Amino acid sequence: MENDRKWKTVSQKYVVNTPFIKLRKDVCITDEQDVINDYYICEFPNWVNVVAMTPQNEVILVREYRYPIDEDAIAIPAGKVENGENESDAAARELKEETGFCTKDDFIFLGSFYTNAANATNKVFTYLATNVEQVADPEKAVGEKTEAKKMTWEEIEKAIESGTINQVFSVLALKLAEEYLRKKER
Repeated sequence: MENDRKWKTVSQKYVVNTPFIKLRKDVCITDEQDVINDYYICEFPNWVNVVAMTPQNEVILVREYRYPIDEDAIAIPAGKVENGENESDAAARELKEETGFCTKDDFIFLGSFYTNAANATNKVFTYLATNVEQVADPEKAVGEKTEAKKMTWEEIEKAIESGTINQVFSVLALKLAEEYLRKKER
């Protein structure tokens, strides 16, 4: 597809500028010459998430209280990519920090996806880690109190259907991993 629909940026101003999020207010002109005076864009660091499987084919998930939704959530280990860090190293770091699990196997890249192309610039990079083993306790970070939880694929399917696992990037990653494993069995 040709990029004849590209917009022009007239100005940019940061409304919020922190290490975790930058909120930018742009003035832009569309390809049809319409002026948009307040297009807000979130600049997050890229994220990673990991579907981690034990040698017994159990998946390691994380239960954690999430302040924005005011409830516990069950999700796969995930977090931001630090400056200068590659995505697979970030995935290994997040897995160990949040669960205490590691693997000696290579991480399998399942895909990368924009988190919301309408108003955010970052991507989430999804990995599968196999043969993970617990080598430590989860690390304690301010605002994070995680509990590692093992689930079978059958339990995961039921948890997705019931809404117990309800974060879109976790659901997507679990489905991608399930499809990867199914194809590998053929």
